Amino acid sequence: MTNMNPSAYNKVVWEVASSYEYDKWFSSLDDESKEAVLERVLLLQRLEPNLPRPYADVLHGNKNHSNLKELRNRTKNHILRVAYYFDSERKAFLLTGGDKKGKDQNKFYKNLIAEAEGIIAIHEKGQEEKNEKCRKNDGIADV
Repeated sequence: MTNMNPSAYNKVVWEVASSYEYDKWFSSLDDESKEAVLERVLLLQRLEPNLPRPYADVLHGNKNHSNLKELRNRTKNHILRVAYYFDSERKAFLLTGGDKKGKDQNKFYKNLIAEAEGIIAIHEKGQEEKNEKCRKNDGIADV
């Protein structure tokens, strides 16, 4: 027992949440594509902020979120991308996805980023409302 590495038993699994848009996109995929995407999501849970290329990359060209990233994978018939970011609660939040095979790369990313930024705005507004409600509840409990 003295030769055991404690870090091997203390694996951190990061929390990953998803948007309605991501869930809808994911449910539309064929089984092979679902498996490919899920493989990357599981890697994200294990390595979250340290997930390197070719599994993930930064999405450049967004206006408001420097931590907007993409999960990357491919199947025989698809080149799959999932936009995600780390929210204020330090969770990876899966925003939306797409298949860029056969599409103009610049247009694909412009559309993916625009959709992701819209989802982020809605998600962050929901988090702010939740936090405000918690603060109000804390104030009431203190009285």
